[in-house]
Amino acid sequence: MKRQRLALLVLLLLIASLLLTACQAGHDGTKILGYIKDGQLWTADPDGANKLAIVKQAIPVVGYTWSPNHQIVAFRTMDSDFARSADAHRISGQLPSGLIGDIPSAVSTIGVDGGTPIEVAFSNPNARNSNPIWNATGNRLLIRQTALPAAPQPGDASWWITQNDQPGGIAAKTFPASYSLPSFGYTNDIVAGNSPEGLFTASITGTNQRFLSHQPLTGHPLPAALERVLWQPGHQDATLLYAVELTSQKTQQVQLIQRTLQGSEKPLLTCACTQFAWSPDGNAILYTTNESFAIYTLKTGQTFTFQADIDSAPSWSPDGHLLLLNGTQNLKLVDIAHQRVSILLSKTSGSPQQHLAFSLPADSKALLQPLANSPWSPDSTHVIFLTQQRLYWQGKALTSGEGLYTVALNTDGTSQSTPTLIDCGKISQPGWTYQDPNTSFLF
Repeated sequence: MKRQRLALLVLLLLIASLLLTACQAGHDGTKILGYIKDGQLWTADPDGANKLAIVKQAIPVVGYTWSPNHQIVAFRTMDSDFARSADAHRISGQLPSGLIGDIPSAVSTIGVDGGTPIEVAFSNPNARNSNPIWNATGNRLLIRQTALPAAPQPGDASWWITQNDQPGGIAAKTFPASYSLPSFGYTNDIVAGNSPEGLFTASITGTNQRFLSHQPLTGHPLPAALERVLWQPGHQDATLLYAVELTSQKTQQVQLIQRTLQGSEKPLLTCACTQFAWSPDGNAILYTTNESFAIYTLKTGQTFTFQADIDSAPSWSPDGHLLLLNGTQNLKLVDIAHQRVSILLSKTSGSPQQHLAFSLPADSKALLQPLANSPWSPDSTHVIFLTQQRLYWQGKALTSGEGLYTVALNTDGTSQSTPTLIDCGKISQPGWTYQDPNTSFLF
């Protein structure tokens, strides 16, 4: 009898072990990067090994986003009816980011190792869906929806927050109307928005709406790239950042305001801004004008101004020490501590300083979105990049030609070695880690 009990106990332990192993991911995911190739979603090791099409289907993938813990990928596929239309064949990714705007599409989630996707938001040929945006804890997704064929108007977008593991319609909740992309908090699942009635917060389920102001913010709705309300990273969801229009100025200027939930307002700086976003630690603000980039430090009130292609898509390293600027002419790196800017990748060996004029849609109706993913490794030691006809690495030709590369960087931003080719072909939207929308520009 004792032998039978012992055998049964051993069998139960074996089954429990097998179940635990089956529930665990094959790896922690942080060393896996992603990209879209020929309409399919691929993952690979940083050296190009173990390439895997985790989403391989007839309907093309048009966007994807890594979850904060890097275990799940949320991706967007074209609506099947829309995919057969003439409009679908005219769609191309915006350079240099490769992002595709709001179109009729479905949103699904899948594990980093592949498997069966869960469709969390169904497609509709008469409605546009945006790229999904993760909350900080990685259990919810925000999706913007607008109706076709009418052009969107400020405040007309429907905002949906859905669970990452529930089929469409089961756990989706609407979020109150907002001029701007709602901003997820970091610690308390509170979401901030901005409406004609004023600045407000609400729960992640769209309930418990609380107005922080009872009238529209001055000048809102602003141009789409400035129409933002951003939680301050690293500060326990205590303050928000937003822009207001200075109507007394002859030039088009805004004032960036930091506001507590208790109502205290602090003007930080006045600028002819075209974009703004937080640094990863919430202690600085990155912004652009039509002529330059700048980093404003809250503690000192000092501003560091530098030049780059005005169309550059900036990406902070996770530790906040470095800033990558991906432009159509150059790939630049900014060493924040030493205020040093270096050219990593360029179209010519001479690396001429070209700062092309670039303007985002000036009206508030444009459907802009943050960068979907970060090109940085989680430890801030590597980045991935597409050449996009920029074939000179620090003035020397890349012998492997066009493609997707990875490179190791020192703490000051200097490269440790020559870049390694990962893959080549029709590739877009490479991403290594989760991109915090509060630290990203809109495109």
